[in-house]
Amino acid sequence: WYQSPYPDDYARLPKLYLCEYCLRYMKSRATLNRHASKCVWRHPPGEEVYRKDKVSVWEVDGKRYKSYCQNLCLLAKFFLDHKTLYYDVEPFLFYVMTIGDSDGC
Repeated sequence: WYQSPYPDDYARLPKLYLCEYCLRYMKSRATLNRHASKCVWRHPPGEEVYRKDKVSVWEVDGKRYKSYCQNLCLLAKFFLDHKTLYYDVEPFLFYVMTIGDSDGC
């Protein structure tokens, strides 16, 4: 795992909880459970540009869905050592691959 520049009060936590649909990050499982009961998202924002069986690819505009793309970049930093883009997402299109299930994708 690599370090990711989440805000300090989140970065110091032993566990960080993420909504699998909107990628919002939270400090506790209880907060995640409350959020999950209200979150209306069941797939990434943007346009579905590819689908085969349960696999879909979504094109997400960083300008239109800034918060989602910033959260995606923060999550990606855990896996990519040389990733430098976190907050300046507006000029970019992001492509997100999902696997659909009975709850969403």
